[in-house]
Amino acid sequence: MPVSENPSFISIANLCKEYPDHKQVIRDLSLDAASGEFVSVLGASGCGKSTLLKMIAGLSSISGGSIHIDGMSPTNARAIMSFVFQDPTLLPWRTVADNVALALEFEGLARPMRAARIESVLKLVGLSEVSSYYPRQLSGGMKMRVSIARALATTPRLLLMDEPFGALDEMTRNRLNEELLALKDQQGWTTLFVTHSISEAVFLSDRIILMGDNPGRVREEIAVPLPVPRIAELRGEPAFLSLVGRVSRAQAALHR
Repeated sequence: MPVSENPSFISIANLCKEYPDHKQVIRDLSLDAASGEFVSVLGASGCGKSTLLKMIAGLSSISGGSIHIDGMSPTNARAIMSFVFQDPTLLPWRTVADNVALALEFEGLARPMRAARIESVLKLVGLSEVSSYYPRQLSGGMKMRVSIARALATTPRLLLMDEPFGALDEMTRNRLNEELLALKDQQGWTTLFVTHSISEAVFLSDRIILMGDNPGRVREEIAVPLPVPRIAELRGEPAFLSLVGRVSRAQAALHR
């Protein structure tokens, strides 16, 4: 696990989310994440994983408890975070470069600085040669790379990812997992990553959070003491397979 001068870059205490019909989606959820840590969140559909990320991002209101990101509220911390959704949400009438530019336009970054930043992040994700392409000309994996490039263009310190690779085939997903970790090694952001894939969570994470439902809450935390950097061959190693089995059993036990 990364060493951090700030052991609680993300601090969530007794978090609750209740809708107007009085349905509690999340109750008394507490979670910390260190600066530079990669934390995956696993849980059944409807347990509040996506809602948790939206509350951290300030996109959904909090009914109770608190969220602090580097000592700031979600609203005040928006400038240091980016959100990657399952759907790349690219604008079909914009080129790859112009889609990446969108977040920088919202920031009001001057055009010359935008151009340099776009060139840098497209090179980072291996898409420099398709900067003038439109989304319809891209594969699913390339579209997701554009989405990640757009998120990284704002140089975030916190990256929130809501099942970004869930719709991709296994080979593409595995390759993007490896590329994501390589990018993280270069840029050092803290990551909260929602997924339904246990093997993906084990490959990517320093720590895995298992959420229970009705209402959503943290039921178990499992450390991932696998060597870094994580390489493709790790997926066949006994230690990896053993940990996948352990997480699978722990998750199954929550729903008995």
